[in-house]
Amino acid sequence: MHYDFTVWFWGDAIAFDGLLEAADLLGFDSAREFCLRYLKRWSVKPLTWIDHLTPGRALVRAFNQTHDADLRTGITKLEHWLLEVVPRNSAGAPLFQPDQPAYRTNVWVDALYHVPPFLAVLGSEQADRFDEALFMWKTHVDALSSEHGPFLAHSRDTGGRVLRGYGWGRGMGWALLGMVDTLELLPATHPGYVAALAQFQKFSECVLEVQDRSGFWRTLLHEREAYLESSTAAFFGATFTKALRLGLLQGARYADATERAWGAMISRIDVEGSFFGVSACTWAGTAPDDDVSMYKALPTEVNVWGQGSALRFAAERIRAKEGQRT
Repeated sequence: MHYDFTVWFWGDAIAFDGLLEAADLLGFDSAREFCLRYLKRWSVKPLTWIDHLTPGRALVRAFNQTHDADLRTGITKLEHWLLEVVPRNSAGAPLFQPDQPAYRTNVWVDALYHVPPFLAVLGSEQADRFDEALFMWKTHVDALSSEHGPFLAHSRDTGGRVLRGYGWGRGMGWALLGMVDTLELLPATHPGYVAALAQFQKFSECVLEVQDRSGFWRTLLHEREAYLESSTAAFFGATFTKALRLGLLQGARYADATERAWGAMISRIDVEGSFFGVSACTWAGTAPDDDVSMYKALPTEVNVWGQGSALRFAAERIRAKEGQRT
């Protein structure tokens, strides 16, 4: 809450989601006011290409709590931007950065957290938004899957046909947490629900199998030489905890994994609440091939995607305990 959110970046959405969770669960009103200030300021501005990273679900959540007209305008603008303005490749996958020559034909795994849940939350008012959410989900998974194995890649340049960052740990965290957020909103009667749930469960099983005994996962999930990275514990811990609560996953193995992940995460939070050991901004790169050494050498820091994922994991722990009491 020391940063001036004037331009959205990759980790901002989960930071706002986490702050609003803290506001709702703990009565942390200053966190809600902080989020509202920036969401309202953004809502009255013209959109630019970076705005696909807008905290869409937080925007809707804030509107539902305040009924602020500016936020309603922002929701409408963002919906139109994502569905009507952003260009698509031949398979229909959105290309969110057409203003960046190096990235203009890229599909990114992080977008699975940002876009499908936002569209799904709009489905309560317009049912075809559930279809749009699942289409975004499908085109991303199709683009980022490969013969390398069961995990998604960080990005695929669909123009140059280069896959980069296969098995990026936090990338799979973005994907799975976005998937469980979408499934929570998607009616079980929707024609695409069963297939989406099965895909989420398959990815979850593959991720579960490579958790380290410490409770963390690695920056590259399948690479033993990659270091154990803090935010993986928060992302996957939040995902599995929420999925267990919703009945989307079952079994003691997942419950045990969340406990190990919680212990791991807590071990890297200092007395000021800073979550350290989180890998810094992870660019998929623009080299003509896949430079996996970058993922193994990234510095670590305290940053918004770390703080946000830690808040989300903590919130899911609270929700799970409340569910047990009732």
